[in-house]
Amino acid sequence: MSDNKTNVGQQDRIRIDANDPAEVEYVHRLFPHLEHKQVLDAIKNKGPIREDVIKYLQNLK
Repeated sequence: MSDNKTNVGQQDRIRIDANDPAEVEYVHRLFPHLEHKQVLDAIKNKGPIREDVIKYLQNLK
Protein backbone atom coordinates (compact mmCIF):
# COMPACT_ATOMS: atom_id res chain seq x y z
CA MET A 1 0.00 0.00 0.00
CA SER A 2 1.01 3.54 -0.57
CA ASP A 3 2.33 5.54 2.34
CA ASN A 4 0.63 8.58 0.85
CA LYS A 5 -3.10 7.89 1.11
CA THR A 6 -3.88 10.57 -1.49
CA ASN A 7 -1.66 8.91 -4.11
CA VAL A 8 -3.60 5.76 -4.91
CA GLY A 9 -3.60 3.69 -8.04
CA GLN A 10 -4.68 0.31 -9.34
CA GLN A 11 -2.35 -1.55 -6.99
CA ASP A 12 -3.95 0.16 -3.99
CA ARG A 13 -7.47 -0.67 -5.13
CA ILE A 14 -6.88 -4.38 -5.63
CA ARG A 15 -4.99 -5.02 -2.39
CA ILE A 16 -5.83 -5.01 1.32
CA ASP A 17 -3.19 -3.80 3.74
CA ALA A 18 -3.52 -5.97 6.87
CA ASN A 19 -1.55 -3.32 8.78
CA ASP A 20 -4.07 -0.57 7.96
CA PRO A 21 -6.99 -0.73 10.42
CA ALA A 22 -9.25 1.24 8.06
CA GLU A 23 -8.82 -1.29 5.25
CA VAL A 24 -9.41 -4.25 7.57
CA GLU A 25 -12.48 -2.51 9.00
CA TYR A 26 -13.86 -1.94 5.49
CA VAL A 27 -13.68 -5.67 4.72
CA HIS A 28 -15.08 -6.51 8.15
CA ARG A 29 -18.12 -4.33 7.44
CA LEU A 30 -18.81 -6.47 4.37
CA PHE A 31 -18.91 -9.53 6.67
CA PRO A 32 -20.28 -8.29 10.02
CA HIS A 33 -21.05 -11.83 11.19
CA LEU A 34 -17.32 -12.63 11.20
CA GLU A 35 -14.79 -11.56 13.79
CA HIS A 36 -11.91 -9.19 13.05
CA LYS A 37 -9.49 -12.04 13.63
CA GLN A 38 -11.16 -14.10 10.90
CA VAL A 39 -10.76 -11.23 8.44
CA LEU A 40 -7.09 -10.76 9.38
CA ASP A 41 -6.47 -14.50 9.13
CA ALA A 42 -8.06 -14.53 5.67
CA ILE A 43 -5.75 -11.72 4.52
CA LYS A 44 -2.72 -13.51 5.92
CA ASN A 45 -3.70 -16.92 4.48
CA LYS A 46 -5.02 -15.86 1.07
CA GLY A 47 -2.70 -12.91 0.49
CA PRO A 48 -3.44 -9.22 0.03
CA ILE A 49 -5.51 -9.45 -3.17
CA ARG A 50 -8.97 -8.12 -2.28
CA GLU A 51 -10.85 -10.42 -4.68
CA ASP A 52 -9.23 -13.58 -3.25
CA VAL A 53 -9.95 -12.55 0.34
CA ILE A 54 -13.58 -11.71 -0.38
CA LYS A 55 -14.19 -15.01 -2.18
CA TYR A 56 -12.65 -16.87 0.74
CA LEU A 57 -14.76 -14.99 3.31
CA GLN A 58 -17.93 -15.58 1.29
CA ASN A 59 -17.34 -19.31 1.65
CA LEU A 60 -17.19 -18.97 5.45
CA LYS A 61 -20.84 -17.91 5.66
